[in-house]
Amino acid sequence: MNVFQKIWRWLRSLGQRRAVKQEIDEELRFHIEQRTAENIAAGMSPEEAAREARKRFGNLQSVREECRERRGASFGEATWQDVRFGLRMLRKNPGFTVVAVLTLALGMGANTAIFSVVDAVLLRPLPFRQPERLVQIWENRRREKAELDTVSPLNFADWRERSRTLEGMAAYRHESFTLTGGDQPECVPGAAVSASFLTVLGVNPATGRDFRAEEGIPGKHRVVLLSHGMWERRFGADAKLLGQVITLNGESFTVIGILPPQFEFPASVELWAPLAIDFGRVVRGDHFLSAIGRLKAGVSLAAAQTEMNAIAHQLEEQYPDSNADRGVQLVRLREQLVGRVKLRLWILLGAVGFVLLIACSNVANLLLARAAARSRETAIRLALGASRLRLVREFLTESLLLALVGGGVGLLLASWGLHAWLAVAGSQLPRISEVAIDSTALGFTAVVSLLTSVFFGLAARQKSPAFGNSEG
Repeated sequence: MNVFQKIWRWLRSLGQRRAVKQEIDEELRFHIEQRTAENIAAGMSPEEAAREARKRFGNLQSVREECRERRGASFGEATWQDVRFGLRMLRKNPGFTVVAVLTLALGMGANTAIFSVVDAVLLRPLPFRQPERLVQIWENRRREKAELDTVSPLNFADWRERSRTLEGMAAYRHESFTLTGGDQPECVPGAAVSASFLTVLGVNPATGRDFRAEEGIPGKHRVVLLSHGMWERRFGADAKLLGQVITLNGESFTVIGILPPQFEFPASVELWAPLAIDFGRVVRGDHFLSAIGRLKAGVSLAAAQTEMNAIAHQLEEQYPDSNADRGVQLVRLREQLVGRVKLRLWILLGAVGFVLLIACSNVANLLLARAAARSRETAIRLALGASRLRLVREFLTESLLLALVGGGVGLLLASWGLHAWLAVAGSQLPRISEVAIDSTALGFTAVVSLLTSVFFGLAARQKSPAFGNSEG
């Protein structure tokens, strides 16, 4: 029998204990009846034949247990016995149970909350099409190695026209809009974006349409896209809002679309309007835009950077007054968004991991104290024939029950703590709308619960005086 068949029988025995037991009993009954029939055929009376069949078959209970062991049925029965025994022992010692559960809950809750943030901010891909091809584009001063600077609209227009390594570019700038027409005015964080903005990111509106190229012309720019959150919060998710007019900064804007729920770029923005620039009125020395681009398939960041450096040199030669020493810097969009918080989040996750280790050590010490108090009971059970493996299983089952209850309470603490922490520090985090206690966090908590139960269960078992000199 291969290992998968054994595992299947063990799992089957957990949920079908009665069915497996009945199946074995029926099989044993069949064999006894067969032997009884053979004895009757040999000339015995029915009573004598049945007695002789049972006698030759041996101890039915021993045979039954052997069959159940070979079929894996005893595993399920023993597991349920261990669970019931563990629950009784935890209920019998409420003080120990409460302290152990709360200790574990604090450690697991902190880990689950911070892991939820790390998963959403650092581990999960950006919610854009092929996000690894997206880059943030900055200007800088090459010789002075100054900090990254915003982009000149005229330089941006030249980059977009001359670049062959970038599939597309888009520009944007933050703006604040005053929304009126409701119960009270509301200041809404927004962005003015070029018509190619969503195309470069690879995002389509959940409802409605994208901006058109002509809507970037001053005077034709009075259309707006809303975030899904604002659509629900301010307009009650009204499906008839598309095509309606809202008032922003005292001007009428037509709502043309609603963006997907997880879309949040730039951070904290709730509405997007066309970037309307009169290029005849700006000078090349004006720098007030941010820019993003999408690399062409198969083009590396280094190749794109080399090309943009060449374009910057060309513009420097053409416009020495405004572009002297002006360079271009490409940064992966993911690194741009999370780079400043990456190290701090990993350090924070490591710190709460140590907190969990301390919690596990404390619970292991509590279990050790309980094991010492139960050493006489354990020694008597060993002397009566209980196997060390069975007693170890009981220790681990009790530890697992503690970890599962602690994990459940920890999830509640994680949910409360996460909301409180995001309310205080959320403005400093990118991708805050994606942070939540989701299925990934639940899986993380389950794995942590299992690992911690094995850790402190075995730690207590190894230090237990009841097993110090026992055999078998």
